[in-house]
Amino acid sequence: MAQEYNPEIKNQIAQAITPNSIKPANPKKEDWEKELEEELEDQDSKKKASQDSRGTNSPVQLNNQLNRSAQNLMMDVSVAVDIVGEYDKNKPKTTSNKLDVRTAEFGFSGSVDQWLKGNFLAAAHSENGEYFFEVHEAWVQLPFLPYNVSLKAGTMFLDIGRINRIHAHDRPFTKTPIVHEKLIGWESAFDTGAEMSILLPWSFITQELVIGSTNGKKWGHAHSEGVKKNNPLFYTHLKNFYYFGNNIGSQFGFSGVRYETDQNNKNERYLYGSDFTVRWNRSNLREFIFMAEYWLSVEKFATTIDYLKLTSTTPADSKQWGYYAFLDYKFHQLWSIGYRYDFFTDKNSKNEQGLEALNFIEANSLQLTLKTSEFAYFRGSLERRFIRDDSKSENTDVVDQRIYVQTVFILGSHPAHAY
Repeated sequence: MAQEYNPEIKNQIAQAITPNSIKPANPKKEDWEKELEEELEDQDSKKKASQDSRGTNSPVQLNNQLNRSAQNLMMDVSVAVDIVGEYDKNKPKTTSNKLDVRTAEFGFSGSVDQWLKGNFLAAAHSENGEYFFEVHEAWVQLPFLPYNVSLKAGTMFLDIGRINRIHAHDRPFTKTPIVHEKLIGWESAFDTGAEMSILLPWSFITQELVIGSTNGKKWGHAHSEGVKKNNPLFYTHLKNFYYFGNNIGSQFGFSGVRYETDQNNKNERYLYGSDFTVRWNRSNLREFIFMAEYWLSVEKFATTIDYLKLTSTTPADSKQWGYYAFLDYKFHQLWSIGYRYDFFTDKNSKNEQGLEALNFIEANSLQLTLKTSEFAYFRGSLERRFIRDDSKSENTDVVDQRIYVQTVFILGSHPAHAY
């Protein structure tokens, strides 16, 4: 049976779908899009207001206010303990023949604000059974100056050679190379002063020039302010980095140091050095590193004038030189084996007749390292030294054999060394 047509229902449906009865779009959505567009324009204007500032990398709330989220205010805190054991069968002994905590370092480093970076490191180390506590590093750095210039001031390890800026526990061998120990010190040369580094602008090779000056009152390791000098110490280091490809890179450099030995004379000592490093790495499974340094020390003596005889005398320059070469191969994720050759000679040694006497120290070292992680390693070393000194009337040749064991562990976040 057909359904009867009802005109009232048709009128109700028509009224329900008329445009006047359809609800308009949500006005809040249009307002939100407009507000977003205005906000983006505002952010762009603030970026332009701070685009010349090296201390921020994001928009700011006010033109003269830096965004705190752009700052790295997290400070790294670390403790590094270096335990070394030494043993030899020589008579008399040439090592301490004991296991000892060689150094314990306490470090704090991080960004002071958007402009400054700071570092403080103090160390306690053992000397003849007595522990000495001293400040090794306490400096502030401006790393973001124009034209790729960086400026540092405070107490610091001098940026010369390859290993002088590397603390003893971070070096790839247990004992300091002989030439470094003889001419610089068993640890590093550090002093208080200022240092400027410039990253040179060309791109075919990466070059950095370091120029520094310190008080010059001490050289090598010292527990006091040092000896008074008439003039400060000056040093420079030209570093060159070149990448060969296939995960092989090299760094080589040339260093020069000029300082005075004493306030009461006019003697000047010059130290010339060259360093070379090449590294290859295949993930964390295979790696080798080859590094070498050469150092020449020249001391120039003041001229002595005899006013009665009207004569002047200038002693001959005092010269010492030496080098080392080190190769370490990581054949396993945890294990590596290394070899180092050392040579050092003093060209001022004289025999009983006053003639130049042949003398040198030659050393061969073999080591095995177990590195459980970036925070700990264990190392054992065998060293054989051959010492010749023709200035003596007897025992001109001496063979010195030594054994070293070392363990290092680090607590906290330890800053990485460059390359």
